[in-house]
Amino acid sequence: MSQKIQKFICILFLFLLSNSIIVLGKKEGQPKVELQVNWSQYLSKHDLVWNKIPKDYFEGAFVGNGILGTIVFQDDSLANTLRFEIGRTDVYDHRSLETPVAYGRERLPIGQLLLTPKGKIVSSKIRTDLWNAEIRGEIITSEGQLNFRCFVPSAHELIVLQVKSTGQENKAKILFRPQEADSPRFIVKKPLGGEKGFTYVHNPPFEIFQAGEIHGATQKLLMGDDYATAWVDKKTGVSERTILVTVANRWAKHRLAANGSAQDAIKTIQNGLKIPIATLEKTHRAWWHQYYPASFVSIPDPRLESFYWIQLYKLGSATHPNRPVIDLMGPWFKPTAWPCLWMNLNVQLTYYTFGLTNHTLMEDNLYQLIDRHTDQLIANVPPDFQKDCAAIRNPVGYDELNAPLFLSDDPKNDQEINIIVLPWLMQMYYLHNRRTMDDIRLREKIYPMMRRAFQVYVRILHQESDGKYHIPYTFSDEYGNAKETSLNIALARWGFKTLLSIADRLKIKDSNIPIWKDRLENMADYSTNENGIMIGKDVPLAKPHRHYSHMLAIFPLYEMNVDKDRDRIPMMRKSVQHFTDLDGDNCMYKFSGASSLWASLGDGDKALTWLNRSL
Repeated sequence: MSQKIQKFICILFLFLLSNSIIVLGKKEGQPKVELQVNWSQYLSKHDLVWNKIPKDYFEGAFVGNGILGTIVFQDDSLANTLRFEIGRTDVYDHRSLETPVAYGRERLPIGQLLLTPKGKIVSSKIRTDLWNAEIRGEIITSEGQLNFRCFVPSAHELIVLQVKSTGQENKAKILFRPQEADSPRFIVKKPLGGEKGFTYVHNPPFEIFQAGEIHGATQKLLMGDDYATAWVDKKTGVSERTILVTVANRWAKHRLAANGSAQDAIKTIQNGLKIPIATLEKTHRAWWHQYYPASFVSIPDPRLESFYWIQLYKLGSATHPNRPVIDLMGPWFKPTAWPCLWMNLNVQLTYYTFGLTNHTLMEDNLYQLIDRHTDQLIANVPPDFQKDCAAIRNPVGYDELNAPLFLSDDPKNDQEINIIVLPWLMQMYYLHNRRTMDDIRLREKIYPMMRRAFQVYVRILHQESDGKYHIPYTFSDEYGNAKETSLNIALARWGFKTLLSIADRLKIKDSNIPIWKDRLENMADYSTNENGIMIGKDVPLAKPHRHYSHMLAIFPLYEMNVDKDRDRIPMMRKSVQHFTDLDGDNCMYKFSGASSLWASLGDGDKALTWLNRSL
């Protein structure tokens, strides 16, 4: 599980009801609500500012459009050099399903654009302009000065870098350094001796090409496909130059075996050279200038308000409508042990934010993925479950939901059953639908897949001598296995209730209705002790646990909540308090999770305390 989750859903629960600036009026007899904000001035207060070159990826300035991106920081190989790490969100390997996903269906590196001044860097300033979604920088050297601007046009597969110089800095060097297409997990694990019991097979080396003034590199893959980077350094005057960079990936574009991506990359650069920068800028800014107002919130704490808008900028850079689902990198590559889509927490925390900030088209990328691959979700379960069930294990690669898992309806089974992913995704899909109120999609897409996802619980629940239905031996994410896991009780109860609600509203006559009602009325309750909710039967929360999977009933499912379960409020508070008292296994999403849990219980002060700790 990644520790780099930075999209904190709790912010929205804390602040979406904060004051906003509105004007009430009338036009042609209709009420009017108008937001009056000088957006350029307002967001400039929250711009990211550096007084020196960021030293590494974690400090870097970033831009992106959901498909291409770059993050800017000091290069760790070449002295006196600014590095633009290039990323493309669909550049994934795609080896056989038998290969471990992090070594066979994972994000791959592309390379770095490098800017090396003629003189020694004396000082520098960099600013991310949130409103216009661009980076501007000033570098003073012993030989003159460089000023640069970088943005990724929202509607084009280009990275634009404009550089102006004084003195001898018109001789500054710009070059692209390709990187071999090794698994990011392999890159991280290699210094540690590699992955135990696994030998990684490298992709072929990259190949350099040139087409007139356009330079580039093609990266072939073991499966026979390729992707390619192309770039051009166009001098527009003695002291001005414009650099265009693109990455093309035929396999991802067509989902068919294909090479020749270099031809596409060259064509993209050629077409880009024909478009005035002012035109690229205009369409780019138009997208961003309609994006921010949809999410307006005024927060009295300047630090938290800045954090909110920076996260909105990050999300808008990480995706646009009809773009790939955000993985653990977004469009900014970095070597990592988690180079795929982790759907047992990371994707969920990222995508909760979009709907709450009025960006349903952007969150729909995730639900389109589910709709495209219902066949894979069904094929993931064992053959004897496929007639009525669907599920997925974790993680997955690009534009796929291939992740078979073990299921058993044997009450005596002692092999791990890990089923968190699809039920949780369907909870999110349902919330998305509550915002869009698309009843056709609810009937034809959401309800059938929800039925399959929660039919897994119908199949594995077993009735014991006490007359109750019990969850068998299952996994509680990132903690361990137990019978009657609180995680799965919460998901099952939420699912059965929601299916009944949908069937009632849409007048669906489903043969499972009496079964869902029976399971709800007779399901064994959560296991609890003096510290609140347990992981499961006979398994207390006895060690630090960053995932908080055992408390999904409180947040985000609200299956147990302060409105309908007032008698359980003391137990819920003890559960969250015990979770936060166990110091260790610390990371940002543990702290943001604690904030969300306290907010769910109505304790704003503690929610704010943990939100601040996450920063």
